[in-house]
Amino acid sequence: MDFRQAHQAFVELMGRTEDILNTEAQRDPNGYKKLNSTLLEPLAVEKIKQACVNSPFKPDEIILVSGQRFPDIIVEKYYGVEVKTTKEDHWTSTGSSIVESTRDANVDDIYMLFGKLGGDVPQFRCRPYEDVLYDIAVTHSPRYLIDMKIAKKDTIFSKMHTTYDEFRNSDDAISKVRKYYREKAKKAGKAEMPWWITKENVESTQSFNVTLWNTLSIDKKHELKCMCMILFPEALTPKQFKAKYDQTSLWLCSYNQVIMPNIRDLYSAGGSITHVDERRLKKPVAQVFYQIVEFAPDIKKILQCPTHDLLTMIADYNPTLLRTPNLYENWLRQCEINAREYNVPLRKWIEEKHVFLFSK
Repeated sequence: MDFRQAHQAFVELMGRTEDILNTEAQRDPNGYKKLNSTLLEPLAVEKIKQACVNSPFKPDEIILVSGQRFPDIIVEKYYGVEVKTTKEDHWTSTGSSIVESTRDANVDDIYMLFGKLGGDVPQFRCRPYEDVLYDIAVTHSPRYLIDMKIAKKDTIFSKMHTTYDEFRNSDDAISKVRKYYREKAKKAGKAEMPWWITKENVESTQSFNVTLWNTLSIDKKHELKCMCMILFPEALTPKQFKAKYDQTSLWLCSYNQVIMPNIRDLYSAGGSITHVDERRLKKPVAQVFYQIVEFAPDIKKILQCPTHDLLTMIADYNPTLLRTPNLYENWLRQCEINAREYNVPLRKWIEEKHVFLFSK
């Protein structure tokens, strides 16, 4: 039997399974209402085995692996069934992780078996897995959202202009998701940022609590401030304009679970620069230039050996830094452009040691 014939046989197997479950739910609605995902999984195995009659599939090859691998049920090694339920009277639910780190390596063809247990009589539907995933949301990690009634053109993969197989086999699926949601927010004119950010942190342990900036250690504040100055150059210009700190605020919260109520103070607290080496300036200049001078050495170290994580975020938030291989020089030029109209010799201030005085 070739691949197409085998796939069609699996489609028919799942169709018969759906019919068996719906017929039995009609006969015993109260019994089926008591089900949940845990109870439905072994029942589904039993019904799939019943559906194997007059099919090329062997009942002994229907195996429940729930809690060990994805999907929940393996059929003849190469086929899988993911089981989901809802106690409500609708066809939507939260699905599995988009990362699929526990996916069985042999399984190529997956169906969703969904039990809608609310309403007068429980109902069941079986559809190809990729055809019912309409969006992505975050619990402890990014997960698919399921809608058993959507058209194929409305899946998350259609929206992202890819396919399920292309997406799951991608070297960095998280980057594709992040790009999709950032572009979607930009088109809608919204200042939004994905709650998870990179391939590296998607399944790492994150703090359960959101923290205020003033509770952080001095070292942590310094580390985060360096990152903010690298990623969000709009905050380094003295000019005041609407939403100047929005991206910085969103990044601190979404990626680090840190809230800074007065984020402007990150760059401007301490007043304006009035003196350099006891020489009074003709006109005071914004304190943000002192911040740039103060943090430049550490920013240089970071940009000379950037991590993959950092490069990913730079590509999203400050891609100008990637125009040439010298990321630090590109960052410094950005800062110099901001300093030019204020006659601030920024590069000289960074390269030489100076003493600055400020006025409130």
